[in-house]
Amino acid sequence: MKRFAAGLTALFVAGWASTASAQEEQGRSGPYIGAGGTYAIESIDSNALGDYDNSWGYDIKAGYRFNPYFALEAEWQHFVGFDGPGEPDLWMIGVNGKGFILPGPVQPYVLVGIGYTGSDTPQPTPPDNKSTEAWGARFGGGVDFYLSRNFVIYAEAGYVLPFGELDHLGAIPITLGIQWRFF
Repeated sequence: MKRFAAGLTALFVAGWASTASAQEEQGRSGPYIGAGGTYAIESIDSNALGDYDNSWGYDIKAGYRFNPYFALEAEWQHFVGFDGPGEPDLWMIGVNGKGFILPGPVQPYVLVGIGYTGSDTPQPTPPDNKSTEAWGARFGGGVDFYLSRNFVIYAEAGYVLPFGELDHLGAIPITLGIQWRFF
């Protein structure tokens, strides 16, 4: 009975150590790049501009994970042509801070970012506005699915909130993409 208990204990400790090692491996520090497709749900002020439909777009990012719980990334998102008056594009380039909630092969996270937003089509801005660029914020959350040590699939949802003269051109992007973790 003592041998059985000792063997079971050794098996448990070995399994726990390998799980901890795998979680540490996935939460390791280092750089990454990623790209994905985005479906943006319009949050455009219809009183100011009229009615719009949602838009497709893309997402490109590069970041650095500092520890198992925090990463900083640069991101470019572009929503190509909301169907409506002037068919405005909306883009944002910025920096996000990502906080990871759980270690392991499935890692949920929250993010907050700030960046520069713009509309590539000036027609939808109200006539008294000349600018088509402004600062903006990004809020959201998502989950990383580790398929291997370096290959990650991510799913993300958020809110792009332009400030100032573009505050009427918001969007709710839903993104599915892939990442490559270096090292």
